Amino acid sequence: MAKGKTVAGKKAQPKASEPTGNNQMRRLVPPLAFLVALCLMVVCFYDSGYTSLPPTGKRYDLAKANIETLRQDEKRSGQREPWENLAAEFRAIYDADPGWPNRPAALFRAAESLEELARRSFAKADARKAIECYEAVAQRHADSRLADDALFRAAKLRAAWLKDDKGALALLERIKAQYPKGDMIQEAQALEKTLQAAANGRTAPEARRVSSTDGKEPKDEASPAKGSSAPTPSTAASSTSGTTDTTAGQLAKASALLPLPQAELLPRYREAKAKMDALRADKVRSCWRQPWEELTAEFLRIYTSRKDWAISPGALFRAAASQEALSDCSHIADEYRQARDLYLKLAQEFPKSALADDSLLRAASIEADRLNQTSEALELLDAIMALYSGGDMVAEAQTLRNRLTGAPGATASKAGNAPQVARPVVQSLSWNSLSKNSVEIVLELSAPARYTAKLNTGSAKGKNKAEQASLHVALENASVEKDIRKGVNIRGSLFKGMSVSDSKGGETVLQFNFQDARRFDARTETNPCRIILRVAGGSTQLPPVSNAKAGFADAQPAAENPATLAEASGTPPATPPSPRLVRDMARQLGLTVRTVFIDAGHGGRDPGTNHNGVLERIVSLDVALTLGRLLEANGLEVVYSRTADKHISLRERTTMANAAGADLFVSIHVNANDDPSVQGFETYYLDIASNPEAARLATLENADGDHRLGDMQKMLADVMLNARVDESRHLAQDIQRLSQFRLKRRQYDTKDNGIKSAPFIVLLGAQMPAVLVEIGYCTNREEAARLLTPKYRMTLAEGLAEGILAYKDKLLKRRTVQNSLTQEGAGAM
Repeated sequence: MAKGKTVAGKKAQPKASEPTGNNQMRRLVPPLAFLVALCLMVVCFYDSGYTSLPPTGKRYDLAKANIETLRQDEKRSGQREPWENLAAEFRAIYDADPGWPNRPAALFRAAESLEELARRSFAKADARKAIECYEAVAQRHADSRLADDALFRAAKLRAAWLKDDKGALALLERIKAQYPKGDMIQEAQALEKTLQAAANGRTAPEARRVSSTDGKEPKDEASPAKGSSAPTPSTAASSTSGTTDTTAGQLAKASALLPLPQAELLPRYREAKAKMDALRADKVRSCWRQPWEELTAEFLRIYTSRKDWAISPGALFRAAASQEALSDCSHIADEYRQARDLYLKLAQEFPKSALADDSLLRAASIEADRLNQTSEALELLDAIMALYSGGDMVAEAQTLRNRLTGAPGATASKAGNAPQVARPVVQSLSWNSLSKNSVEIVLELSAPARYTAKLNTGSAKGKNKAEQASLHVALENASVEKDIRKGVNIRGSLFKGMSVSDSKGGETVLQFNFQDARRFDARTETNPCRIILRVAGGSTQLPPVSNAKAGFADAQPAAENPATLAEASGTPPATPPSPRLVRDMARQLGLTVRTVFIDAGHGGRDPGTNHNGVLERIVSLDVALTLGRLLEANGLEVVYSRTADKHISLRERTTMANAAGADLFVSIHVNANDDPSVQGFETYYLDIASNPEAARLATLENADGDHRLGDMQKMLADVMLNARVDESRHLAQDIQRLSQFRLKRRQYDTKDNGIKSAPFIVLLGAQMPAVLVEIGYCTNREEAARLLTPKYRMTLAEGLAEGILAYKDKLLKRRTVQNSLTQEGAGAM
């Protein structure tokens, strides 16, 4: 029994331990529950969207909405950063989720954002990025419904921006082969026919006929009746290149839209006119692409809605004017052609309209001044004289004709009466110190003018104006632009200033004052019309000038030396003068400009001048990059000394230019002066300093140089013997003149300080014409404020680009005249 109790007691022992196990389980429950709750919270927060980024679809919709918002934002849509950020966002969405089914759309939108940026920046580099992105869509997602759209957009960009018709045709061929039933097949075939027509050398009207589905000749392209020799607006228009395919595309796009109801036409037209006037007055938006494109499209839609209505000619004229305004900002030749073609279309369709002669004149101006097609411009001017001899554009047409031909007389009309010619206008004044005691002054006029010039030697110690040495130039029946009529005052030069007055006999007298003046000569040039005066003081002699139109005379009172007045009288020649004798290498060899080296002054550890919030190294770089984009858009190759804020020595800059084989060297700087009232724009070329101020500036700019005295002496001797000095001076004159013209056109009152010479180290050793441009004085508060404005810097870049292109065009014209016996190759510029 005792054993049994013992066994029974042992069997009962486990029952006594059960409460201990339950207690342990109770202790484990809270931490396990906490862990489970924590996991549930993480899952819940993740599913609810509480991550650093929203889900892919939501993120894409947000970025897509931002595109439309940015397009509507007139201020931000003209900036680079927002479009680049959008493109980067779409690329990030594309890369974030490889399994997301709408990835092709994200990549397509990235390309679309880059294309929008290219349309506003006019930069080929941006267009190339957009093309690469579109082609990536087609390559990576060939089964997507966006693949053919991407190929078509890439083809259009290749043809329009890169002039790569071959590459565009290859992409269009892929659309035909891979997507024969896609929604882009018809547009691809139309574009293909247009490009093939251009490749086969057809004119634009022929290209339109090739692109038509039935191949029939349009009625408005019918030939004139036999035996009719009088010019008509249509024949005058066809004498140019006709309506381009791009212009035809603009009209086709406008026609494809639903016609506007007649009740809306007049209100829409008036609203568009008001927008156009407001845009022209807006200094910020007036050079944005999108507003002008929208205005052009709006006027074309009004025109195509009802072509037989009274406002149709006005709508078409304003469409052309909007396109021309866009072209003045982009400087792209194809866009000038589109504006010209719209003007010509008006003259063709509405020959009896009051705007027909205006359109022909505007088209002629574009041909002459923007496309360098003088013969085509003259044909259009002949059409104005023949068809609209009683119109209000005859005088302006005759003035333009005189400027193009160099003939001062007006062409007689059929009735034998010469139309009234507009008064010559002094449009620009520039000067250049030839040496310490001699200066050259250039007056540029809208048309030839008769003039007389006489010199008053004055008194060397005279303080009164009557005792100062001065040259008086009296222009017959001429006027002077308001900015020039204000006069100028100059310090530190032989040339002290100029003033304008009107004589009782109806002459306009320009008085040029000098520290000393003993002799002078005067001559005229045509195309453009110029009066060139050279004055020397002391014993300095002026070298003879080839083909001068006026003699050289020592200073004597006009009454005592009547021969002086006769020799210094300017009468426009009856026939265009023969070309001046060739003296420099560029003209002798018929060279042209293909590559421009652009040097942004200072950089990195060398900040340049810094006043009133203007840091020279930053401002000069901004203007340099903008200038480069404009030149590239006009077909020139551009090489930069720097594209970022980094230091480059003065010696390295010319070494880089020479290694690149550049044809021109342009260095951009910001000026400074101890006197805060000093301001203005000036251009320097390499030579011995022409005045103390130029010497002071050369000393400042050369501070970072590492050339030894022996090197400097050798290079300066090379410069003095080198013909590059003459071409550098010509380049400086064109840059100074066109920059001032552009600034005045944008209504900036920037002082014209002319061109000067100085021995800048950055120009030494350059094996091409070289200039240094001081775009303004940051020590002047008003000018510093302008330099900080993107619009003003854009205007400066436009003026520099126009000056460089004008110099290039002059070289081309000289080569054409002087090398007329040499057959040019197909690739000659």
